[in-house]
Order: sequence, then structure tokens, then C-alpha cells
Amino acid sequence: MPLAAAAAAACPARRVLATVAAAGCLACRFPVTSVLVAALVAARVMRGTAPELAHRWQWATSTTLDQLVHHPLGVLLGSIPWVTEGPVAPWVALAGLAVGGLEYTVGSVATFAVLFGGHTGATLISEGILGLRVAGGQLPTSALHILDVGPSYVVAASLAAVVVLPGRHRLRTVARIALVVILPAMTYGVVDVDLDSVGHIAAFSLGALAATVPALRRRADPGHEPAQEPLATEPTTAPGTAVATHSEP
Repeated sequence: MPLAAAAAAACPARRVLATVAAAGCLACRFPVTSVLVAALVAARVMRGTAPELAHRWQWATSTTLDQLVHHPLGVLLGSIPWVTEGPVAPWVALAGLAVGGLEYTVGSVATFAVLFGGHTGATLISEGILGLRVAGGQLPTSALHILDVGPSYVVAASLAAVVVLPGRHRLRTVARIALVVILPAMTYGVVDVDLDSVGHIAAFSLGALAATVPALRRRADPGHEPAQEPLATEPTTAPGTAVATHSEP
């Protein structure tokens, strides 16, 4: 009985260790996706446990024109994990599909380049248009100080890249379905030149444009194999010529 009880108690511990090991393997295989998902969850936990601190951090990392000028890298990276409206679970799922699918297709370095480039470009385009509208008198100066945070530009750029790249058929099919579902909600205010809608269209466009880069398409092509070195051939010798050989004693 003691042995049976000990074995039964060890089973849950083994399952926990196996789960931790599997999570570690996934984190090693998909580091960009893992960091993003962890940041999304951590930001939501902070909003629940320390809402005042989270509120200050959101405004400190908001990608307004003024903050982009003074500390661009900090706000561009720091603004990504904050989901200010609605549950965080859909964004975790979309990040897993879009960023994880892109990382599976082209690798971690290329994925970070695409998503951060799309996020940066979409932010500069949307905030730049906002600044022009304020300068032209179409909007009050208070519009320059609205909260602009969230992972949507990252997700949009990554998802568009997965759809356009020549990756796995099933992955592209799921990505296309997700794109059809979220596109109307993410671009509904484009007629009114809404800040988020303009940024989403820019992110989709930049992600799709990045997917046309030949180097990325070669990495994503399932049928592409790296060139192999030619096999060495034995030297030919004339008849009667001695050839030195090495043999074990």
C-alpha cells in the first residue's frame, strides 16, 4: 500500500513536469510568440491586480507623436501588450495563430523583423496622418494625446504575411479565415480616417508587402531545400599508376 500510494502521488508531479518541459520546448521553438503571449497575459494580470500602476504604464508607453519623438523604442515595444478593451483571450489566440504561424514559416529573426516593422510603420503612418489632420484644423490638439496601445498592428502585419507567403496549405487556410473574420472589425472606421483603422490597414499592407520579399519567400517555400555541396569524386589515375592508401595496422 505505501508503494502504491507513493506511485499514485508521483503521477501528478510527473504530469506537471511533463507539461513544464513541453512548454519549455515550445518557448525554445517559438521564442517571439512565447514572449508576446507572456507579455499579453502579464499585462492583463497587472490590470487586474494593480490597475492604477497599469493605467500609468499604459499612458507612459502610448505611441503619441510626442512620446515617439522623445523615446521611440520604449513606447513602440512597451505599447504592444496592453489590451484596453474586451478580454485578452482572443488576442492571445490571434497572436498564437499569426505570430506563431509566421515564426513556424520563416523563423524567429524574420518574424520579429516583420511584426516590429509592421507595428512601427503602421504607428508612424496613423500617428502622422493624425498630426496632419490636427495641423490642418480638422481635429483639436487634444487628439494628439489619445491612448494608442495594443497588439493589433503586430497581429495584423503577421497575419497578412502568413496569408501571402507560400507556407503550409492548412496554416494559410486558417489564416485566411481569421483574416476574413477580423478584417471588418479592424477597418470599420477607415471612412472617418479613424486612427486605429488607418493603422490596421497600414499594418495589413506592410505585412503583405514584407511577404513579397524574395528572401522570405524562399524561407517559407515548403519545397525549397538549401543547396548541397557537390559530392567528392575519387580522383582518376592512369593505368599502372600506384595509388597510396592508408589502412589500419
